[in-house]
Amino acid sequence: MSCVISVCRRKVKIISLLDAIPVPFPEKSNLAFVEGEDGFPAYGFKKEHEVKRPYRLFLPERLPREFAVAVTVLLRSSDGGFLFAVLNPLETVVQLGVQLTPAADGNTNISLLYTDSEVHFTSQRLATFTVPSVQDEWTKLALQVTDSEVTLYLNCSKHSSAYAPRVPLELIFDPASTLFIGQAGGIIGGQFEVSPRRGVTEFELQFSAWSFAELGDMVVIIHHISIDYNC
Repeated sequence: MSCVISVCRRKVKIISLLDAIPVPFPEKSNLAFVEGEDGFPAYGFKKEHEVKRPYRLFLPERLPREFAVAVTVLLRSSDGGFLFAVLNPLETVVQLGVQLTPAADGNTNISLLYTDSEVHFTSQRLATFTVPSVQDEWTKLALQVTDSEVTLYLNCSKHSSAYAPRVPLELIFDPASTLFIGQAGGIIGGQFEVSPRRGVTEFELQFSAWSFAELGDMVVIIHHISIDYNC
Protein backbone atom coordinates (compact mmCIF):
# COMPACT_ATOMS: atom_id res chain seq x y z
CA MET A 1 0.00 0.00 0.00
CA SER A 2 1.42 3.37 -0.96
CA CYS A 3 0.86 6.69 0.74
CA VAL A 4 0.77 10.06 -0.96
CA ILE A 5 2.17 12.55 1.55
CA SER A 6 3.00 15.51 -0.66
CA VAL A 7 2.16 17.00 -4.02
CA CYS A 8 4.48 19.44 -5.74
CA ARG A 9 5.62 20.54 -9.17
CA ARG A 10 9.28 20.96 -8.29
CA LYS A 11 12.07 18.45 -8.16
CA VAL A 12 11.93 16.42 -4.96
CA LYS A 13 14.95 14.84 -3.32
CA ILE A 14 14.50 11.66 -1.28
CA ILE A 15 17.05 10.70 1.37
CA SER A 16 16.91 7.22 2.89
CA LEU A 17 18.26 7.30 6.43
CA LEU A 18 18.39 3.51 6.37
CA ASP A 19 21.47 3.93 4.17
CA ALA A 20 23.27 4.77 7.42
CA ILE A 21 22.94 1.12 8.51
CA PRO A 22 26.12 -0.74 7.49
CA VAL A 23 25.57 -3.84 5.35
CA PRO A 24 26.88 -6.43 5.90
CA PHE A 25 26.28 -5.89 9.60
CA PRO A 26 29.35 -5.61 11.83
CA GLU A 27 29.96 -8.47 14.24
CA LYS A 28 27.97 -8.13 17.49
CA SER A 29 26.09 -5.15 16.07
CA ASN A 30 22.72 -6.38 17.39
CA LEU A 31 21.29 -5.76 13.92
CA ALA A 32 19.74 -8.28 11.56
CA PHE A 33 17.41 -8.62 8.62
CA VAL A 34 13.95 -9.76 9.67
CA GLU A 35 10.66 -10.32 7.88
CA GLY A 36 8.94 -7.00 7.41
CA GLU A 37 5.58 -5.79 6.25
CA ASP A 38 4.05 -7.94 3.50
CA GLY A 39 7.05 -10.24 3.67
CA PHE A 40 9.56 -7.63 2.52
CA PRO A 41 12.94 -7.43 4.33
CA ALA A 42 13.22 -5.16 7.35
CA TYR A 43 15.98 -4.05 9.69
CA GLY A 44 15.71 -5.41 13.24
CA PHE A 45 17.34 -3.72 16.24
CA LYS A 46 18.14 -5.48 19.52
CA LYS A 47 19.11 -3.89 22.81
CA GLU A 48 22.53 -2.17 22.82
CA HIS A 49 22.56 -1.69 19.06
CA GLU A 50 24.37 1.36 17.73
CA VAL A 51 24.06 2.93 14.32
CA LYS A 52 26.08 6.14 14.43
CA ARG A 53 27.34 7.95 11.33
CA PRO A 54 28.45 11.49 10.37
CA TYR A 55 25.25 13.28 9.35
CA ARG A 56 26.92 14.93 6.35
CA LEU A 57 27.15 11.56 4.57
CA PHE A 58 23.37 11.51 4.28
CA LEU A 59 21.86 14.94 4.92
CA PRO A 60 22.50 18.41 3.48
CA GLU A 61 24.19 21.06 5.61
CA ARG A 62 21.05 23.18 5.45
CA LEU A 63 17.63 21.55 5.81
CA PRO A 64 15.12 23.25 3.46
CA ARG A 65 12.21 25.16 4.98
CA GLU A 66 9.64 22.62 3.75
CA PHE A 67 10.32 18.91 4.18
CA ALA A 68 8.74 15.63 5.25
CA VAL A 69 9.91 12.74 7.40
CA ALA A 70 8.30 9.36 6.76
CA VAL A 71 8.77 6.05 8.55
CA THR A 72 7.37 2.54 8.40
CA VAL A 73 8.06 0.89 11.73
CA LEU A 74 7.11 -1.98 14.04
CA LEU A 75 7.58 -1.46 17.78
CA ARG A 76 7.74 -4.35 20.23
CA SER A 77 7.80 -2.26 23.41
CA SER A 78 5.57 0.49 24.76
CA ASP A 79 8.55 2.32 26.27
CA GLY A 80 9.27 4.25 23.09
CA GLY A 81 12.49 5.91 22.00
CA PHE A 82 14.02 7.79 19.07
CA LEU A 83 13.47 6.53 15.53
CA PHE A 84 16.38 8.71 14.47
CA ALA A 85 18.21 11.76 15.77
CA VAL A 86 20.80 14.20 14.47
CA LEU A 87 22.83 15.38 17.47
CA ASN A 88 25.14 18.36 17.96
CA PRO A 89 28.89 17.59 18.31
CA LEU A 90 28.63 17.25 22.11
CA GLU A 91 25.71 14.84 21.64
CA THR A 92 23.63 16.84 24.12
CA VAL A 93 21.01 18.37 21.80
CA VAL A 94 18.76 16.76 19.20
CA GLN A 95 18.88 19.08 16.20
CA LEU A 96 16.42 16.97 14.21
CA GLY A 97 14.67 13.78 15.24
CA VAL A 98 11.48 11.80 15.71
CA GLN A 99 10.67 10.38 19.15
CA LEU A 100 7.91 8.04 20.30
CA THR A 101 6.92 8.12 23.98
CA PRO A 102 4.13 6.54 26.04
CA ALA A 103 1.04 8.67 26.62
CA ALA A 104 -1.96 8.37 28.93
CA ASP A 105 -4.52 5.60 28.46
CA GLY A 106 -2.11 3.42 26.50
CA ASN A 107 -1.67 5.93 23.68
CA THR A 108 1.57 6.96 21.95
CA ASN A 109 3.06 10.44 21.53
CA ILE A 110 4.84 11.14 18.24
CA SER A 111 7.17 14.15 18.52
CA LEU A 112 9.22 16.01 15.93
CA LEU A 113 12.30 17.62 17.48
CA TYR A 114 13.82 20.63 15.72
CA THR A 115 16.52 22.64 17.51
CA ASP A 116 18.94 25.41 16.64
CA SER A 117 21.77 24.20 18.87
CA GLU A 118 23.51 27.58 18.70
CA VAL A 119 20.53 29.15 20.48
CA HIS A 120 19.11 26.35 22.64
CA PHE A 121 21.00 24.14 25.07
CA THR A 122 18.19 21.60 25.34
CA SER A 123 16.28 19.76 22.62
CA GLN A 124 13.11 21.51 21.41
CA ARG A 125 9.89 19.73 20.40
CA LEU A 126 8.37 21.41 17.37
CA ALA A 127 5.15 19.38 17.49
CA THR A 128 3.72 16.41 19.39
CA PHE A 129 0.75 14.30 18.33
CA THR A 130 -1.08 11.75 20.48
CA VAL A 131 -2.28 8.65 18.63
CA PRO A 132 -3.58 5.19 19.61
CA SER A 133 -0.83 2.75 20.55
CA VAL A 134 1.38 1.76 17.62
CA GLN A 135 2.88 -1.22 19.45
CA ASP A 136 3.00 -4.66 17.80
CA GLU A 137 1.77 -3.63 14.37
CA TRP A 138 3.39 -2.15 11.29
CA THR A 139 2.71 1.57 11.28
CA LYS A 140 3.26 4.15 8.56
CA LEU A 141 3.76 7.66 9.84
CA ALA A 142 4.74 10.83 8.01
CA LEU A 143 5.38 14.33 9.33
CA GLN A 144 5.05 17.09 6.75
CA VAL A 145 6.58 20.43 7.71
CA THR A 146 5.69 23.78 6.15
CA ASP A 147 6.58 27.32 7.24
CA SER A 148 4.24 27.36 10.24
CA GLU A 149 2.55 23.97 10.42
CA VAL A 150 3.35 20.30 11.01
CA THR A 151 0.91 17.67 9.72
CA LEU A 152 0.88 14.04 10.81
CA TYR A 153 -0.23 11.31 8.43
CA LEU A 154 -0.90 7.97 10.11
CA ASN A 155 -1.28 4.81 8.01
CA CYS A 156 -1.84 6.85 4.87
CA SER A 157 -4.55 9.08 6.35
CA LYS A 158 -4.23 12.64 7.58
CA HIS A 159 -4.41 12.55 11.38
CA SER A 160 -4.09 16.20 12.42
CA SER A 161 -2.09 19.40 12.04
CA ALA A 162 -0.39 21.63 14.60
CA TYR A 163 0.53 25.29 14.37
CA ALA A 164 4.30 25.24 14.75
CA PRO A 165 6.23 28.36 13.71
CA ARG A 166 9.95 27.82 13.99
CA VAL A 167 13.25 29.68 13.98
CA PRO A 168 15.20 29.26 11.83
CA LEU A 169 13.05 28.19 8.90
CA GLU A 170 16.08 26.47 7.40
CA LEU A 171 17.94 24.44 10.00
CA ILE A 172 21.73 24.46 9.65
CA PHE A 173 23.52 21.43 11.06
CA ASP A 174 26.92 21.69 12.70
CA PRO A 175 29.60 20.11 10.44
CA ALA A 176 30.47 17.68 13.25
CA SER A 177 26.89 16.60 13.98
CA THR A 178 26.10 12.88 14.16
CA LEU A 179 23.19 10.83 12.85
CA PHE A 180 21.84 8.04 15.08
CA ILE A 181 19.26 5.45 14.03
CA GLY A 182 17.06 3.92 16.74
CA GLN A 183 18.38 6.10 19.57
CA ALA A 184 19.81 9.54 20.43
CA GLY A 185 23.29 8.72 21.70
CA GLY A 186 24.75 7.79 25.07
CA ILE A 187 23.84 11.03 26.89
CA ILE A 188 20.26 11.61 25.75
CA GLY A 189 19.54 7.92 25.31
CA GLY A 190 16.10 7.08 24.01
CA GLN A 191 17.21 3.70 22.73
CA PHE A 192 14.48 1.21 21.97
CA GLU A 193 14.89 -1.50 24.60
CA VAL A 194 13.95 -5.15 24.68
CA SER A 195 10.83 -5.86 26.71
CA PRO A 196 11.56 -8.50 29.39
CA ARG A 197 8.33 -10.33 28.63
CA ARG A 198 9.56 -10.98 25.09
CA GLY A 199 13.17 -11.88 25.80
CA VAL A 200 16.30 -10.93 23.94
CA THR A 201 15.60 -13.07 20.89
CA GLU A 202 13.08 -10.65 19.41
CA PHE A 203 13.85 -7.31 17.82
CA GLU A 204 12.21 -4.38 19.55
CA LEU A 205 12.46 -1.99 16.64
CA GLN A 206 12.05 -2.90 13.00
CA PHE A 207 12.24 -0.61 9.98
CA SER A 208 10.92 -1.76 6.63
CA ALA A 209 12.90 -1.48 3.45
CA TRP A 210 12.04 1.62 1.46
CA SER A 211 11.36 2.77 -2.06
CA PHE A 212 9.61 5.66 -3.73
CA ALA A 213 8.10 6.58 -7.05
CA GLU A 214 7.02 9.78 -8.75
CA LEU A 215 3.64 9.61 -10.47
CA GLY A 216 3.03 12.78 -12.41
CA ASP A 217 3.12 15.62 -9.89
CA MET A 218 2.65 13.31 -6.92
CA VAL A 219 5.47 12.01 -4.78
CA VAL A 220 4.52 8.55 -3.56
CA ILE A 221 6.31 7.19 -0.53
CA ILE A 222 5.99 3.43 -0.08
CA HIS A 223 8.18 1.97 2.69
CA HIS A 224 11.08 3.73 4.36
CA ILE A 225 12.59 5.96 6.96
CA SER A 226 13.49 8.99 4.91
CA ILE A 227 13.42 12.73 4.48
CA ASP A 228 12.18 14.40 1.32
CA TYR A 229 12.23 18.04 0.32
CA ASN A 230 11.97 20.37 -2.63
CA CYS A 231 15.30 21.29 -4.16
